[in-house]
Amino acid sequence: MDTMRKIGSFLIVVVLFSACSSLQVASDFDKEVDFKNYKTYNFYEKGLEKLEVNGLDKKRIMAAVDTEMQAKGFTKVEKPDLLINLVVMKRNRTDVYDNGFYGGPWGWRGWGWGMGWGPFWGGGMRTTDRYQEGMFIIDFLDPKTKMHVWHGRGDGFNLDSFKNREERINTGVKEILAQYPPQQ
Repeated sequence: MDTMRKIGSFLIVVVLFSACSSLQVASDFDKEVDFKNYKTYNFYEKGLEKLEVNGLDKKRIMAAVDTEMQAKGFTKVEKPDLLINLVVMKRNRTDVYDNGFYGGPWGWRGWGWGMGWGPFWGGGMRTTDRYQEGMFIIDFLDPKTKMHVWHGRGDGFNLDSFKNREERINTGVKEILAQYPPQQ
């Protein structure tokens, strides 16, 4: 029974950590637009000027978008059919991890019911992880109509982690742009 409880606890932790580490993507689009007419693209310069990331990440995000757009058959030109606007929104996030040994003087302590280790006896351990979480937004604008035609976003990117950063940016952009062209 104790082994089953440990395995169950382990599986719950694995599922929670895997859910927290993945990017949540979504998209929206103008249903009156024929996306087959778009063949060329470039970046929206005014949007790039406002992009609030460091120069290295700006370069990485643009390179990832270039790679995905070219893989979809688009050509980058000076006067494009689509302008790509990039936005990164940030928010502070705090994750608290608790080993479960805290509580009142009566209750489950990991060894059974009743008196046992509690907050006043040093049995609990809590860790806190504070970081900036970001949302990547990729908007497609039609320069002729000056309207948004497609909006994609990926939410849940840890902006403070430098581990595999370029790979995570590439994967995030790929996941967002996998939803283009939209299924009409």
